[in-house]
Amino acid sequence: MTKSSSSANSTALRDATVLRRVNQLGSARDGLQEWRLQRLTALALIPLGLYFAASILWLATSGRTTAAAWLASPVPALLVILFVLAGFAHALIGVRSVFLDYVHTRARRLAAELLVRAVAAILAAASVLAVLKLFLGH
Repeated sequence: MTKSSSSANSTALRDATVLRRVNQLGSARDGLQEWRLQRLTALALIPLGLYFAASILWLATSGRTTAAAWLASPVPALLVILFVLAGFAHALIGVRSVFLDYVHTRARRLAAELLVRAVAAILAAASVLAVLKLFLGH
C-alpha cells in the first residue's frame, strides 16, 4: 500500500514539475491567447464583412461622390475602420501560425514575421488614414 502511495506521489510531483516547465515554454505561454484572439476577430469579421460586402454592392451602381459621401458619415466610417483592423489582426495571427509551422529556422521566421508585420502595419495605417481623410473631408 505504501509503495503504491509513494509511486502516486512521485508521479504527481513529476507531473506538476512538467506542467510548470511547459507553462513557461512554447505555445503554452501565449498560444491560447492567440487562439482566442483569432476566434474573436473571426466572429467580428462575419457581420463586418457582410456589412462591407453589402455596402460595396450597393455602391457599385452609384458614383464616386456618393461613395465618398457614404464614407463621410460616422457609422460607415467606423465600421469600415473596424473591418480593416479586424481583418489585418486576423490575417497576422494566421500568417504567424503558418510561419511557426513551416519556417523552421528561427532567424528566417523572425525576419519573415517582422516583414509581414511591417507591411500589415503600413497597409492598415494607410487604410485607416484614407477613411479618416474622407470622413474629415480634407
